[in-house]
Amino acid sequence: MRFLSLSKLMTVALAIQIGPLVSPAKAEETPQEIVAAQVRKQGHKCESPVSAVRDKNRSKPNGVVWTLTCAGTKYRVILVPDQAAHIEPLVDGG
Repeated sequence: MRFLSLSKLMTVALAIQIGPLVSPAKAEETPQEIVAAQVRKQGHKCESPVSAVRDKNRSKPNGVVWTLTCAGTKYRVILVPDQAAHIEPLVDGG
């Protein structure tokens, strides 16, 4: 099973910070598409990912925390290098 690497996560974090400043020549995967793909790989439903917001307060050097919103579902996803993601379904207001 393939998981997101730390370098890919750092690239996503950087893209979020400088994304509005740069106009890419070709379409890149968005953070919500990347995080949603990992969630689906681990057997959870995520149809039509709406957003993925990095939780800077919960993130640590060895685990980047995202709140992923999909159509009708919301997850807290902790991406850890070289491990399966920790995925927690959230109820409204989570």
